[in-house]
Amino acid sequence: DRFNPYFFVVFSAMILPFLYMFIGPLPFFGIATSKLQLLLVLALLGFFVPMGCTPILLIMIEVYKARNGGHMSISASNTIVSLYCSCFPLGAVIGSFSAGIVSLYAPFELSTGVLGIIFLLESTFSIVYCWRVVKMKEHAKISNEETPLLRY
Repeated sequence: DRFNPYFFVVFSAMILPFLYMFIGPLPFFGIATSKLQLLLVLALLGFFVPMGCTPILLIMIEVYKARNGGHMSISASNTIVSLYCSCFPLGAVIGSFSAGIVSLYAPFELSTGVLGIIFLLESTFSIVYCWRVVKMKEHAKISNEETPLLRY
């Protein structure tokens, strides 16, 4: 709770695509698929996915406050939390659906690798978004007030 939420999102966004490429792993890595390798990568995903997802709620609240002079109504807070919570089941549906389509045309190793490569794009957007939010906050000159969830 002492670190900046942007650090966690960016760090997670840089690590996750490579972990997805190693679930299979991609054939050009020259690594044979094994249960130990799969379990290790899934354990690392279980660590890095929440690291990237948890701070997003704080960032969404900061963006709203920066755009509205530091004020937030209860309805805005409820809407932001609802949007945040709805992203997880939507991501599960989209991820499973796209993985199913890719797996029809490619073996398991390539399908997880393709999803990792697609995830590189998403990670790039996440990093650019965090950078733009920080710049917006600097431009808006809103003070970094402490939140009960995260202290800088």
